[in-house]
Amino acid sequence: MHRRLFITGLTAVMLTASPALAQTPSVVDQVIAQLKSQGYTKITMGRTFLGRTRIVAQNDEMRREIIINPATGEVLRDYWEVEEDDHDDDDDRDRSDRDHGDRDDDDENDDEGDDDERDDRGGRDDDDDD
Repeated sequence: MHRRLFITGLTAVMLTASPALAQTPSVVDQVIAQLKSQGYTKITMGRTFLGRTRIVAQNDEMRREIIINPATGEVLRDYWEVEEDDHDDDDDRDRSDRDHGDRDDDDENDDEGDDDERDDRGGRDDDDDD
């Protein structure tokens, strides 16, 4: 009698819980939603050789690769890299200014000024041991 009551109760709980569990978004869906909210527009999803979920997302500035274990939902890797310059002059900094403007014009490798860190020999001090 108790066994029959237990099975009936367990069945009722499972039937009512199933739609709620089906409505719960997976980890992959949550990650994709977060990427979209962060401005990633090009998002692709695939599988690795080991059966893990691989998500690659790109926006104007970055490319991101996320690897998720589908069985556990654990994020195994979250790698991102800055996209290269697209060689237009819209919002790029001047890459010819290697010292970022923090050195004056007399800091080139010459012997004509006193502000040099290096002279023609290439050393940082006055001896020739470099």
